[in-house]
Amino acid sequence: MPDPAVAFDAVSKSFGSKEVLKNVTFSIAAGTAFVLLGRSGSGKSVMLKIICGLLKVDSGSVAVHGNEITKLDSQQLAETRRHMGFLFQSAALFDSLSVGENVAFPLRRNTRKTDAEIREQAKDLLQKVGLDGEYDHAPSQLSGGMRKRAGLARALAMEPSILLIDEPSAGLDPITSTEIDQLLVDIKTKHHATLVVVTHNIPSARRIADQMAFLEDGHLVAQGTLKELEQNENQLVRDFLKSQQAG
Repeated sequence: MPDPAVAFDAVSKSFGSKEVLKNVTFSIAAGTAFVLLGRSGSGKSVMLKIICGLLKVDSGSVAVHGNEITKLDSQQLAETRRHMGFLFQSAALFDSLSVGENVAFPLRRNTRKTDAEIREQAKDLLQKVGLDGEYDHAPSQLSGGMRKRAGLARALAMEPSILLIDEPSAGLDPITSTEIDQLLVDIKTKHHATLVVVTHNIPSARRIADQMAFLEDGHLVAQGTLKELEQNENQLVRDFLKSQQAG
């Protein structure tokens, strides 16, 4: 059996006296979409930062494609991160760069491709996310949904095997949210990428997820398919899925 894309084993993490993650264990099969659910402050975004090595665990282990990231030096960690893409809640575009140069940024930093090759690849990525002709525009000229698309194009620049996505639907209308969700599903299918998604949007989670996990008070209290979570013995999990069905 191949190594899972991501595996947490008895992971705990605290900030001062606040224990954010408590003995969390789970694994994510490569090429699947794994959605993290839970109330605000339950530790979901912390888990994304742990996966990419931005935060270190207090105890336990975290493996990415079989590599224990807590034991990697800075150079090895940087190499592991090159196989990850990040889509932040705000899209986190550089306002000083054009939309196209935002997408090109990882390629200029991490490859030896020529300027012409990089521009062509960035234009191709923008086309894939429906932003043809936006290369020279400023990020400030884009709508929220377009900024998310541009952020997604940049996240895909290094052809990552794992995409970490924080609140893809935040601030978007239902139609645009659905379009972003479909883009993510297409990327998973066409590129065999593993998606790790944090969201509060239940319709979005339903569209994206192969597996879901629910965090409450630092504990992973439920994990499984949508159907399995809807039938979970934990009332909070069932209520959470019901209460936000409309968005």
